Amino acid sequence: MNRFEQALNWQDLTPTLCIDKLPHDNVTFFDLQPRVSSALSQFLQNSDRTLLVLKADDQAKYMPLLERFIGAHSFSDDDEKIHGVNYVIEQADSFSFARVHAEPAQSTQDNFAAKKSVGSALYFDQNRLLGSIRVHPMSKDIQLNAGLVHELNGGVLILNLAALLDKFELWQRLKQILQTQMFDWYSAHPFKPLPCEIPSYPLSLKVILLGQREDLAVFSELEPDLFRFADYAEIESYFAMEDETAHCQWAKYVRDFAVSQHLPVPDMAGLIKLYQLLVRESEDRQLINISPTMLKNWLTKAGLSHKNTGDKGISAGDFERVFQQTQYQQGFLREQAYADILHEQVYIPTEGEEVGQINGLSVVDYAGAPLSFGEPSRISCLVKFGDGEIIDVERKSELAGNLHGKGMLIAESCLAGILQLPSQLPFSASLVFEQSYGEINGDSASLAAFCVLTSALSDVAIPQSIAITGTIDQFGLVHAVGGVNDKIEGFFTICERRGLTGKQGVIIPAATINQLSLSESVQSAVRNQQFFIWAVEDVYQTGKILFARDLVEEPDKIYTEDNQPLARLIHQRIELHADSPRFSLWRALLGKK
Repeated sequence: MNRFEQALNWQDLTPTLCIDKLPHDNVTFFDLQPRVSSALSQFLQNSDRTLLVLKADDQAKYMPLLERFIGAHSFSDDDEKIHGVNYVIEQADSFSFARVHAEPAQSTQDNFAAKKSVGSALYFDQNRLLGSIRVHPMSKDIQLNAGLVHELNGGVLILNLAALLDKFELWQRLKQILQTQMFDWYSAHPFKPLPCEIPSYPLSLKVILLGQREDLAVFSELEPDLFRFADYAEIESYFAMEDETAHCQWAKYVRDFAVSQHLPVPDMAGLIKLYQLLVRESEDRQLINISPTMLKNWLTKAGLSHKNTGDKGISAGDFERVFQQTQYQQGFLREQAYADILHEQVYIPTEGEEVGQINGLSVVDYAGAPLSFGEPSRISCLVKFGDGEIIDVERKSELAGNLHGKGMLIAESCLAGILQLPSQLPFSASLVFEQSYGEINGDSASLAAFCVLTSALSDVAIPQSIAITGTIDQFGLVHAVGGVNDKIEGFFTICERRGLTGKQGVIIPAATINQLSLSESVQSAVRNQQFFIWAVEDVYQTGKILFARDLVEEPDKIYTEDNQPLARLIHQRIELHADSPRFSLWRALLGKK
């Protein structure tokens, strides 16, 4: 079987929805959030728990969703009860001090009666959260102003954790209220007492804190006992598309969301296309983004494109136009990088064969730019026989991170183990990412490093029309990498602009097939056998595709001069150099046996 017969079919390159029949009932955001919905139900019904911490990536959008969810579910037996007090103030005069006394609130119009059952605040200060005491500068009259905790007495207050961290001194007051269920008045100024004694009063409150994971980490360090008295759950930005039921739920959610936002509703082809585009973002066909912000952005832009078509619903073409427009708007740096390759300012061959040279695949992103893109990089290897080591030039020159260094060491270990080489390697080699001037990190080039080192040692050429990505372990298994769609499309773009030859393609880990959601141009080229994508599970499969040879000898297989396994060729070259007079003299001078 030749290498082209082992390539993936074009149908494998993009996911599709499995939808039989959409649900009749409306599907809301929290219908796709079973964990957090359960946590909210338990928290709101449990009178002993007063604090719930929710991990959430987009507080501004999730707060109103939470308010609506809580408001739509009555969990309290005394929702109709009036909570709070009415403070009656007897102002001071020439003969007496001001006096304040409290009486139970009779209606929501009383000054410190609860006004609603659920509310939220993205930003707040001490006065907005805890209320304030004002004293008129001339008459010395006292005015008490309610804060959020008073307005939501007996209800639920949703706060942005980032804002609370900025004013962390407020946390101790809020914590006291939650633990004692009482509100005590304190002066806002440490050196000024209260203008008069103000009675405390019972304040029953539940608080939900929304924060990103980084903020939660800081908060839990500042409050070590946080999760002793707080419940925890996560508002998930991603939904698991594990079966047909989940597919139907998601499709109905998108349509119901479009209706609720007064946007055009996607048709079935549009839903499939949107799903494929979301897989590109998540890099997982079983996990896609359901953030309301993200979804509204896609639907709004597709709706603008849809206005010019006159169709009934947002189509696949509408979403594709949005995707292409975004790529065009954000693609200046990508086009400059590709122009450097096409004008040969950066040398990336896509035809012919070379020994000790291979095209690796990487993802490039620039600080301050939203678009990351795939870019091929030329990796070369030179071998000198002798007692030495494999030198990673990027690591030596401090242009590579620890993960990159780890990957190169694993590639070296794997090759030595498979070839059964001695612990003291009988050769020295240098591995270089050619024309690379920035820092490199990640271990996704370890499979490429293994292959280019094998090529240099065996003196067998590598087709420059094939690029490769993947990380390996010491046993030669190939594992998943990130950014596989961008990597494939980056190399494809270079090949396409130079002219597809029908021999070009990429090798990827088989574990990344679940990430694939490739552009229509790549799918078309694969369907027409102008471009190929191979998925491999180990270095043995990689060797057969890349070199058209076995990596090691297979039992019951007859080999000729033209198809000798790579391991045999490497051992022959090592023995040839080891027996040469020059090499023997060099070993003798160094005292080697």
